[in-house]
This record gives sequence, structure tokens and C-alpha cells, in this order.
Amino acid sequence: MIQTLIQLPIGFIIGLSGSLIPGPLLAYTMAKSPSYGARTGPLAVVGHVLVELVILSLIALGLGVILQARSFQSGFGLFGGLMLIVLGLDGFSKLRNRSAPKKMVATKHHPILGGVLYSTLLNPTVIFWWATIGVATIMEAYLVASLAGVVLWLVGHFLSDLTWFSLVSFSVVRGKRVIGVRGYRVILFLCTLLLIILGTYFIFKYGQLLF
Repeated sequence: MIQTLIQLPIGFIIGLSGSLIPGPLLAYTMAKSPSYGARTGPLAVVGHVLVELVILSLIALGLGVILQARSFQSGFGLFGGLMLIVLGLDGFSKLRNRSAPKKMVATKHHPILGGVLYSTLLNPTVIFWWATIGVATIMEAYLVASLAGVVLWLVGHFLSDLTWFSLVSFSVVRGKRVIGVRGYRVILFLCTLLLIILGTYFIFKYGQLLF
């Protein structure tokens, strides 16, 4: 039971780790919020989640049959663990980089469409993330807690996007920093550190399947 319930905070933290690292969708939300208001974040997340649901559906079509294969588990577990470490290291590099975000395009469109665009054509890393880290972590949730674990992991993941981007748009509209720069950097540091820990765990766990 505990192994099932813990998938909710795991999904939330992993999702938050990706959301916190500055990227196209974050920059878009900050650029769009002054003109569209605090609704920008939640609506952009709707578009983002729609894309993720499509990706998940495509993954599920071929994932269920081979999920129990030892070679699949070891391959995606190791690669997913490696990508978690890379993402964590990238987060640490972003902590040292304080340059201003680039000017965004497509800010004239509705936030839902913006969420779609900045999760596909204007940000193809979303698809790559799900094909690597997403598959590895969902596979772990399934192996540990079956379908219920996957559902809770996904709920946690989607809640992390909604929470963070809603906070960003609200903060921009209010013209003040809700959590402040220091608070943001502390949260990002802890999340990226967790990514590296999880990545190391995955490499150790699934590396043993090769022997």
C-alpha cells in the first residue's frame, strides 16, 4: 500500500524537477502572463497535458506487451537513469546561469495552443523526455505498484505542472516574486539533486539485470 501511495509524491517531484528547470514553456508562460493574466499558467498546462496524454497513449500501445521483458527493463532502466542524471546536472548548470530568457514567439496565440506548441514543435525535448525518463519512471511505478502506481504517478506529475505554472503566471501578474529567487534556487537544487539520486538508483538496480 505504501509503495503505491508513494508514487504520487515521486511523480510530483520528478515532474516539478522538469518544470523548474528554465525552458521554452516556462519562458512562454512568463511572456504571455502580463497580457492574458493569471489564467495563462493553468491553460498552458492544459495544452501541455494534452500533448503528454497523446504521447502516453502511443507509448502504452507498445509498452504493455513488452513491459515484463528483462531486456526492456534493463535497457530503459539504464538509459532512463542516465538521462535523469543528465537532467540533474543540467539543472545545476542552470543554477549558475542567470542570463535573461530569449524572446518568445507565438505569444499572440491562446495559452492552450501555446502549451501545445511549446510541448511539440517549439520544444521537442518533451517527447524525448517521455521516451526516456518518462518510460523508465512509469515502468518503475508499474513494477513496484502495478497500474494503481502508474495512475498515482501520473496524477502527481500533472499536479506538479499545474502547481508550478499557475504559481509562475500568478507571480508575474501580481508583479512580485511569490517564492523569491532564493526560494526558487533552493527548490531547484533539491529537485535536481533528487534526479541524480534516482538516476544513480536506476543504473544500479537495472544494471544488475544484465548479469
